[in-house]
Amino acid sequence: MSCYDMSVPSHSSTAPRRIPQQKRGKRRVSGFLRAAACVIAEKGYERATMSAIAERAHSCIGSLYQFFPNKHSVVEALRDEYVKEIEQSWLNLGRQAASLSAEELTCRLIKLNAEIIKSHPALLELLDVPSTSQKRRRLVRARIAEVLVAHKPRMSRVSALRIAAVIQQVSKGMLALYAQAGADEKNAMIEEFKSVLTGYLVPKLKS
Repeated sequence: MSCYDMSVPSHSSTAPRRIPQQKRGKRRVSGFLRAAACVIAEKGYERATMSAIAERAHSCIGSLYQFFPNKHSVVEALRDEYVKEIEQSWLNLGRQAASLSAEELTCRLIKLNAEIIKSHPALLELLDVPSTSQKRRRLVRARIAEVLVAHKPRMSRVSALRIAAVIQQVSKGMLALYAQAGADEKNAMIEEFKSVLTGYLVPKLKS
């Protein structure tokens, strides 16, 4: 496909068109995903276009379409990348969980959520964009549950997954409120989240 071919048919698939095997191709895809994150964070999902993503990546739209059939496929790939980073953060916290008090673990959990928000601003713009995969959500839930069990080994996996599901839902609500808050209210919103989660989680970990 030529870089100058702008007449690209629409596709309903959200799967990548090509999975790069060579380092050069992987670098190009990473560049497109970084560009997509910037464009979405600045313009929002609806106003972000494939053309804007290609332009931000200093590439041509034909090259972008070689890897992704449409904007939603870019977003799904971006979400996959985010989940890899978020999963690693939860794994790191899990290694420290046994040595933390219930209050300390809750504070670290809240801090982790705040860091995720600040380092991935495009996430806020994607909250209302439907996902084609529930696997990512289940994976993060499992990692949260592992942190809880690492802190409190007597907790059953069923209980840990249930509590993790509540944490996820509370976090999602907080993200939505954080996204709507003005710049001067965002830190206050995180403090409100801290109050809610501390009140819920600390008694669970101490009981």
